[in-house]
Order: sequence, then structure tokens, then C-alpha cells
Amino acid sequence: MTTPPIVTGADGSAESLDAVRWAARAARLHGRPLEIRHALDFPALFAGGEVPPPEEMLDALRARGRRALRTARELAAAQGVPDAVIRLDPDRAAQTLIEVSRTAALLVVGASGRGRCAGRLAGAVAAAVGTHAHCDTVVVRGDHWDERDAGGPVLTGVDGGDAGTRVLATALAEARVRKVPLVVLHAWADEPPAELDRQAVSDAGRRLLEEQVRTEDVKVQRVVVPAHPRRALVERSVTAQLIVLGDRGRGGFPGLLLGSTAQTLLHHAACPVRLVRTARPPVRP
Repeated sequence: MTTPPIVTGADGSAESLDAVRWAARAARLHGRPLEIRHALDFPALFAGGEVPPPEEMLDALRARGRRALRTARELAAAQGVPDAVIRLDPDRAAQTLIEVSRTAALLVVGASGRGRCAGRLAGAVAAAVGTHAHCDTVVVRGDHWDERDAGGPVLTGVDGGDAGTRVLATALAEARVRKVPLVVLHAWADEPPAELDRQAVSDAGRRLLEEQVRTEDVKVQRVVVPAHPRRALVERSVTAQLIVLGDRGRGGFPGLLLGSTAQTLLHHAACPVRLVRTARPPVRP
């Protein structure tokens, strides 16, 4: 049986090359094959949606794509993965990666790509893949993620929801293979309901973490804070090497594609973010 690969995209931008490096390291750590894709975006070139572009233009785009893939493969080899598979795809980047996600173990994308706007928010491809991919997705974020990749902790949040078991298992697996501590955070809103005592809420959070987080082979730091989960996770992402989150939180509903906490971290985290698909059994590294 073919082993599902870790798949990443390369468009020649610095952000996509960060994604290639992260994906190659993950492939080496988890013993997965690596596949690198470059989307040619041919549909955007059809005038009026019907008239095809000149063949010379298509050839030039193919040549540029091959150069981007060669650079990406050399970068992956420098991370210890010399046999990465490279592929040119005629479709748009987001559509290509979402389709590939049906058989991938993990998708890895840069926070923004060649068409990025000014600012630090996630680009269109990262947002689309993070929302619609069929497997777990990692969005590589942060200016200093590379410096923390060797020793920073893995960070996750626990809210007591049904999907938390899957998210926690993924976070533990990442901490285990990376040989780093796992920080498990439970945060509640700045002020508890008027009828509840703050200490009682904190104690309940600690009991929740004690019940859900039990392991002997990973050092676990359990943290309960009186803050909004989104804000607490963003603040702690400054020292983490990876955040592991569910695509939907406890307050999600069946039609919700991406929860508010996941959306916030996708745009504002200071380190890579792994979104765990909770609506279906994922194929994990």
C-alpha cells in the first residue's frame, strides 16, 4: 500500500520556500514521502473564460514552474529529504492542493505567497486550504519559526469539546517525535459568569486538564489562564515551535467550516499552525 505523502506547494516566494523546509523536516521526522507541487494557474489566462493564451506564454510559465520546483527540491534535500517528488499542475494553487488533500497525510503551505498583499495576514491560498482541505493542514507562520524549530514546545488548547481528544493526540504525537515539551492551555473568558467564582472556574479547568492529558513519555505543562483562548494562544505562540488546533471548537456547529479560534491563529500566530480535521478521521504522519 502506498504511504500517503506530506504535500506542499512551491511558487518561488520566500513564504513557500519556508513551507518546503518545514514540510521536508516533517517528512523526515515522521518517515513520510514528500511531494512538492507548483500550480500554473492556466484557468486565469483564458480571455473571457474561453480564448486560450498563446502557447509561448504557457511554455514560459512551465519553465518558471520547473525552476521553482528544482529550487524547492534542492532545499528539501538540504533538510535531509533527497527524493522529494515534484509535479506541475495546470490548475490554481488552492484547487490543486485541496484536491491532493484527499489522499495526502498532511498539507503544508506558506502563510502567504507570490500574490500576497502587504501585511502579515494569511494569504488566499493558506486561508482556502486551511478551510477546505480534507486532511490536516500546517500553515507556516512567523518570522522566527526556524530558530524555535529545534527546542520550542508544541502548544495546544483544550476546551472540553468532543473533538479535543483527536487534537490532543495529534499534539502529543508532534511533541513526542520532536522530543520537546507539550504546553496544554485551557483558557476561559476574561470574566466568568457573575454567578461563578473565578477560583472555582480555574479549579474546574485544572481538573479538566488532569483528566484529559495523561502521558508518561512527553513532558506536559498544564496551563489554566483567565483570558480569552484566542488571545492566550496568540501570546504563547511567540515561544512555541508549533500550535496544534482543531478546525472547529466546542462552540462550532455542523455547517461551520473553520472555527473562530482557528481563524484567528491562522492569521496572527507567531509560529506554524497545524489545523486538525475533526469532522472526519484524518490520516496523520
